[in-house]
Amino acid sequence: MDSRGQDDRPGRTSRPAPGVEGRSRGPAPVLNLVAALESLVRNWLRTSLTMLGVVIGVGAVILLVAFGEGAQREITGQIDTLGTNVAIVIPGKMQGERNFNPLGGMGLSNLTSADVDAILQQPGVRGASPLVFMGGGVFRGEKPAAMCIPVAVNPVFASVRKLTFSRGRFFGADNERQPVCVIGTGLKNDLFPQDDAVGQPLTINDQTYRIVGVIGERSIGSGVFGGDELDALAYVPLAHLESRVGRPPIHRIFVDIAPGADPDAVVERIRQALLRNHGGRDDFSVLRSKELLSLFYKVFHLLAALLIGITSISLVVGGIGIMNIMLVTVTERTREIGIRKTVGARRRDIFLQFLTEAVALSVLGGGLGIALATLLCQLTPLWLPLRPVISPWAVTLGFGVCVGVGIVFGVAPAVAASRKDPIDAIRWE
Repeated sequence: MDSRGQDDRPGRTSRPAPGVEGRSRGPAPVLNLVAALESLVRNWLRTSLTMLGVVIGVGAVILLVAFGEGAQREITGQIDTLGTNVAIVIPGKMQGERNFNPLGGMGLSNLTSADVDAILQQPGVRGASPLVFMGGGVFRGEKPAAMCIPVAVNPVFASVRKLTFSRGRFFGADNERQPVCVIGTGLKNDLFPQDDAVGQPLTINDQTYRIVGVIGERSIGSGVFGGDELDALAYVPLAHLESRVGRPPIHRIFVDIAPGADPDAVVERIRQALLRNHGGRDDFSVLRSKELLSLFYKVFHLLAALLIGITSISLVVGGIGIMNIMLVTVTERTREIGIRKTVGARRRDIFLQFLTEAVALSVLGGGLGIALATLLCQLTPLWLPLRPVISPWAVTLGFGVCVGVGIVFGVAPAVAASRKDPIDAIRWE
């Protein structure tokens, strides 16, 4: 081999990788990046398979953050619509540090009609409406509703939640014992897209109801906290349900606080009255909008941290894949490393070249993961009643994670490459 770095065997010529033989052509980092991209493109199939773990990991993390942002905005907007004059009584301890149960509002309920009566007797309470989740299916003939939550309430619910109607009205004292119902706009558009729904029959839990009203379209989207839209709900009179099955357990009590009354004082009076009803057991929660938001954020942040932690395993797997492939690449390019060192490349130059290649591999995978997550976020509203929000900080987080994965899992191969002895390396076959 002569001093120009050429192999003296016939038919074989070796040359230093870009970034060494032409240092005068540009800064070393740029040339290292060019060399890294050339290597990745040259082995495109291996590059694609190696990036797959990073693509899945970053895409999943971005999707989780986007879904979390969207849900947080939607539910925050829904809870804000309750205002300061509405409180909700929920079974189970949903606030405080003692006896806290984040799932307390689900399953069997310990609220009864006696609790509703006790609440109505408190000064500052203008009205109260119990709410019972009915479950079961909703059908128009043989066609099922895509998504619907049937609930039973009393006529006061319409004034407590300040419902407006596009057609018809809410049921009142004149027909609350009859098989009638009120539906949200979303349910109307699903089951009666071209027809006037008022007066039409609707089957709920094998019982036929006549629609008497359609709630006007709201601005936020569907939710489960009784938010400002209520599009996916179907309401039946609680009195009619009780005539069929007796008095069911109550899952929620919506309380309308009178204007001018101190909401905190009214809530405390409600709490004391319910404590007396429950024999001193603090097994319920009286929540206003700020408490609902606090509860939601507590549960949401816990679940988000858990899900992101689980999803991050994909990034670790992707990083290990990058490290393994880079170690194979170092072995394959041992002769190139020897030639580079022979013509003057320092250990630092070799280290930076292979580290740059690992980071480029990780960042490319992360970029594809972010692009995939963005596409899925755009398509999600076509299939689900969710609106994911990709925020700038989430994208920044994605790229930061990619760079971190590339550096952490690229150091070992880069160190291995930089420590190779030039004499042994140049003899490598």
